[in-house]
Amino acid sequence: MPFSLPASFNPGDSYTNTHANNVAAAINAIVNNLATAYVATNESTASTTYTDLTTTTDQVTVTIGQSGTAIVVLTCYYYNSGTAYTYVSFAVSGANTQAAADSFAIAQGGAGAAIGNSGLFVLTGLAPGATTFKMKYRATAGTGIYQTRRIAVIPFP
Repeated sequence: MPFSLPASFNPGDSYTNTHANNVAAAINAIVNNLATAYVATNESTASTTYTDLTTTTDQVTVTIGQSGTAIVVLTCYYYNSGTAYTYVSFAVSGANTQAAADSFAIAQGGAGAAIGNSGLFVLTGLAPGATTFKMKYRATAGTGIYQTRRIAVIPFP
């Protein structure tokens, strides 16, 4: 059920049970449809194009609602074996398709200890239906080392 309220509420306007039920339904849909995946395994890739790591459970499937909107959150501790950049992105498949891309990625450069990084991406214009969001990884050079990976997707009704 799409979230709907009058375009604007003014002081003194009546707030009916229908309005309250719409708000409650929208909040429940968001909270109950949140999907997350977590992988603690330390893995790496030297690929310069987006690829999977060995443990491929870093994905979630959600149902995109009529709003066509979802929020994707990526979190990862990662670093590079050299001084190059290391990226974490996501690909989309199912009712919607999108290749992993630097424009939808978190990234960091340089070698050293793993640094935690997160990114939040708002996607609009999605088609309603079951959609899978899968984390993808790449390094511009050297080897990207990834650990404590998490993806969360919140589809809006």
